[in-house]
Amino acid sequence: MPHILRIDNDPNVIEQNHQGWTASNTGLVGNRIEHIPDTMLNQAGMAAKSGTSIPSPFARLYLFDAAFRLVMNNLRPSQPTMYHVLVSHCLDLLELLFQGGNSPDMTYRIWNRADRLSSLTQKAPLASSPNRRHPHAVLAKALELDMRHDLADLQNVTLIYYKGALLGGTSPLTLVFTSPNWEQERQNKFLDPPKSSTGRTLFQNDYVPLENRDRTFVTYLSRLFDEYKGRLPQNSGLTLFLDKLFRDNPYPLPVDAGRTLADFDPIRTGIEGNSTLQVIGGLPLYAVRADDVLEEIERDSDFVMLPTVQHYKSETRPNGVRTDVRTPLALASRMDVRGRYVKNTDWDPRTVIPAASLNDLSGGGLLADRRLPGVDNVQYPFVTTDDFLEDFLIRVPYKINNERFFTGTLNRADCDFLLPVRKEYFNFFTLEDLRDNLTLDVQETSVVATLRIPVRGANIRYVEFRRTYDLSKTETAYKLPVGMGFFPFYRMTRPEQQAVNQYTVLVADGSTSQATTVGFFRYADVVGRQALPVARPTPRSPKDGERPASYFYKVPQAFDLVELKLSYEGIPYRGLVLPQFQLVGDNNYREFTFAVDFGTSNTHVAYSVRDEGAEPDALTVTDADLQTVLLNKPYKDANLPNVYSSYHRPISFGDLEQIEPLIRREFVPSLIGRDPRLGTPFAFPLRTTVYEREGLTEGGDYLFSKLNLGFNIDLEQGRPDGNRYQTNLKWLFENRPHDTLNDLRVRTFFETLLLLIRHKVLLNKGDVAKTRIVWVAPSSMSRRTRNRLTAEWQQAARNVFGTDQNFESTPILESLAPYFYLQQQNAILSTADAVNVDIGGGTSDIMVFAKGQDRYFNTSFRFAANDIWGGGLDETGSPSATRKDNGFLTTFMAFRRNNPSSRATEADQTLDAFMDPARNMTAEDVISLLFKYDSHFQFTKSIQNQQPALQVVLYLHYAAIIYHLVQLIENQSKQDPTARPLSLPRFLTFTGRGSQYLNLLGTRNDLVDYTRLLFEAYSDLPVPGNFEILMTPNPKETTANGAVRYQNAPDRNAYRNNEPTAYWGTEPTGTAAFVYNQTRAGDVTQQAGFHESVLRNVQTFLEKTLKNSAITGFLREFEIQRPEEYYQFLTGPDLMHSRLYDSYMLAKMSLERSPDQLLSETFFFLPLKHALYELSKHIAQA
Repeated sequence: MPHILRIDNDPNVIEQNHQGWTASNTGLVGNRIEHIPDTMLNQAGMAAKSGTSIPSPFARLYLFDAAFRLVMNNLRPSQPTMYHVLVSHCLDLLELLFQGGNSPDMTYRIWNRADRLSSLTQKAPLASSPNRRHPHAVLAKALELDMRHDLADLQNVTLIYYKGALLGGTSPLTLVFTSPNWEQERQNKFLDPPKSSTGRTLFQNDYVPLENRDRTFVTYLSRLFDEYKGRLPQNSGLTLFLDKLFRDNPYPLPVDAGRTLADFDPIRTGIEGNSTLQVIGGLPLYAVRADDVLEEIERDSDFVMLPTVQHYKSETRPNGVRTDVRTPLALASRMDVRGRYVKNTDWDPRTVIPAASLNDLSGGGLLADRRLPGVDNVQYPFVTTDDFLEDFLIRVPYKINNERFFTGTLNRADCDFLLPVRKEYFNFFTLEDLRDNLTLDVQETSVVATLRIPVRGANIRYVEFRRTYDLSKTETAYKLPVGMGFFPFYRMTRPEQQAVNQYTVLVADGSTSQATTVGFFRYADVVGRQALPVARPTPRSPKDGERPASYFYKVPQAFDLVELKLSYEGIPYRGLVLPQFQLVGDNNYREFTFAVDFGTSNTHVAYSVRDEGAEPDALTVTDADLQTVLLNKPYKDANLPNVYSSYHRPISFGDLEQIEPLIRREFVPSLIGRDPRLGTPFAFPLRTTVYEREGLTEGGDYLFSKLNLGFNIDLEQGRPDGNRYQTNLKWLFENRPHDTLNDLRVRTFFETLLLLIRHKVLLNKGDVAKTRIVWVAPSSMSRRTRNRLTAEWQQAARNVFGTDQNFESTPILESLAPYFYLQQQNAILSTADAVNVDIGGGTSDIMVFAKGQDRYFNTSFRFAANDIWGGGLDETGSPSATRKDNGFLTTFMAFRRNNPSSRATEADQTLDAFMDPARNMTAEDVISLLFKYDSHFQFTKSIQNQQPALQVVLYLHYAAIIYHLVQLIENQSKQDPTARPLSLPRFLTFTGRGSQYLNLLGTRNDLVDYTRLLFEAYSDLPVPGNFEILMTPNPKETTANGAVRYQNAPDRNAYRNNEPTAYWGTEPTGTAAFVYNQTRAGDVTQQAGFHESVLRNVQTFLEKTLKNSAITGFLREFEIQRPEEYYQFLTGPDLMHSRLYDSYMLAKMSLERSPDQLLSETFFFLPLKHALYELSKHIAQA
């Protein structure tokens, strides 16, 4: 007897006349389903897996249909059944599609009826059963039989996937259905269950009636039912269910009257031309418009941030298109802050925001792509703790300078941690906001960072981001041995002066790895992750032992923050440095004039301010106008002897003490000035030197990165560190004409001076546009050298000021400038004849003010202090850069050996470093150091007591200048016999650093007496009875001070017609017919008579000096016995084979190398330049 396998017990179905698969007249429809015994009536928790054993391929579709039929009669059950859960799951899927059907989390695949059945039917029989249909063909027949009646119009089933897991599909009976394997698939793929827009977890074993769902979703279902009811089977469970809810409900559901389906977007499947998701043809499903959701959140959420800047709105995608991101929410995991979150749902304080769910905003993640936590498929921006507070700390080995850098600590307590705030904070807020809302509580074992974020409310409320850093865990804080220095430390605020905002930032990295990256950001650029274009420099000095490597970053414009990043053992560490720059704005009105005395050994810079009356001051940098600011905190103690101690003491640098000498060597000291209150060893006049990296090359960045002004030369200690000092910059173009790096050295020196000047002006309310800079130069400097120096001045000015209009390219004469200062000081009478002799290291300049004749003329020559203290001339005729054996040095070194210091001071260590051949210091450098620390070394005492005869070299040097002055005056009188003859000066003044050796010639009265004797020996002109010699306490400063006065003097034009001249050095009866600055050096080379006359003139000078009984008697009073013997040493029995001759031949070589050079200085001193060096050695060896 036939038996039908079935699950229902409908008595109307008879079991007869059936064989195999046969068609049913009615199918499993209508009340037949009601005859299926419910074995899981009270098993709501098993709803997801229910019906899986029903022998029908489409049983799942009918099961959901039946569920709606059963639930419609019990919409508010006291105990939900399995069918209530199935209905809830179906509504959950519809709601999930509504809120995120167009999101990337949802994907779709089409099952097409015709294609799939045709494919199954066409399968050939199996080889083992050639006479029987393929099982797939049998399946196709079964499916075809099942797809009648309610499924007759079904052509496609769209399978719905959530994050790659099959969730369900479309159904013509209930719109959608869920897969019975969803939960298992979700767990296998480690997916969190999706959530509704109100934060409810979907597809749980509970029943959520439609009335308890989102109002917009309810409205959507109502409008969908109204529009497409005719497309659903007339008596389907869903049709009856919705009809009852929306049309026959004593408790009407909340529906937005003004909304239609046009207010929603059809769901796009992304397949087949991005077609819409349709249940059956002409019945599409819809999703809420994303903008509607976002607008509602932005309008109504109580957690919308209240940013004070709008940089975040500049967020763009990689293609450059803006995301038009909305104002984010501020959310923290488990925050206990009440308020509406999304829709009509309040924030759940149990909500956790996993760090893994956040896209990294600093690594390219976009705010606009974020999805709110606790709800699903709500793509709305938010920020949380991880966005604004770092996970780990960077610790530096010193206390951070909290007066100049923001640290955020409670009560401005000391702190040695870089700021653990992410730069992305500044997409929304300012530094002032951070100052008001961040507290960093630093304890011995922990650091607690608390950051308040203002959010919307009746009054301003705050969401608190909080992070505790446990210092007992070694990975919490990375100890980074890095120091930083900023030059300058101000910011111009005026838009037209933004080009002035250029910075050099030193990073001294003591770490063993070079993985630390440094980024400079403006607040507005953080959102685009665009650091300023600052190239990572190569180290100026590599790390060596405890000495850190030095990197000099050139920042071409204003910046707001510095981010340091590194990775250690796979852990990323980041920290911010927030400089609090001094702002320089519109209140800049003072007009400065600066004068630079660019000397051979030393350079001085003086300045004055218009209408402020005071005499010129030396350029200084004080604690009131700091230009260089370090990240480490200066040491504060009321008992410190001076301000410099605060910046210099090792305690200021913590465990990174080696940064202090590095700054002195390679950067710019914090303080410059002679004020005892400052106590700094750096003051103008400064040594004219640069400190350069070994292997210096042209090209690329140079200032600080390759070389810098050598501030530290007189404090240098220890062994060479891959850098060296280069002195004698003034004459590099002449002494080393083929060295292509000379331009770079000179420009670096000039550029540093101009930077110090610019910063001084701006930090003291000065107007850069009205600032004037002048310089002084000797008239003996060749036009070619002067032009090359001028070109470097102009290029340096353009680099610093953007223009060279501030710089006066024509130099003031070194001999002219001091007169204006001395006259202003009432040191000389403005109506008296006067002569100023400016003695430098490389040149001496004489300016004659013949007031009686209203004439002003000057001359200049390369015979100065270095010809006393140097190493003579080398085989090329240039000043020796290597010899340190002049008589003064050898005498001192013997004195030092015989009188060892009781303790080795820093000065002793510096002297030892200077004597190290590896440092390439010159004899002049060593002597300059000895004079600087004369009270310690007793250098002058070593000369006067150990070998007083050496003083004859000083007396002869001075006497030679006086002899030449006399011949110059007498020769000028001869130029115009009809004019009133010139007289010897009433005032003889000395300026220039080199003139300090005159202090070794006795008192000023002694010098006056000696000079009178010289005048009387050299000339028949009467010596004025009230003849005076004036020497200023700081002769180097007098020249620069005078240049300032000259530049501002109303009568300066009267001196523009001064006559540069030269007396060529022959005997008075000589006939040298040379023309100043016209005769070529090559034209003189072969004039043997001229050269012999010069030598005889020098011989006469020595004879009138060393064989004059009055003069030798004077010298014997200073223990210079038998001075006539030195005459014999220098002249010998044959002048043409004497030391004078040898010196002359050597010195002439520099002229002969440049035969086209125009003559502008005397030949008189050439026989003495090397001979005096030989004389000092001779005396020291005696």
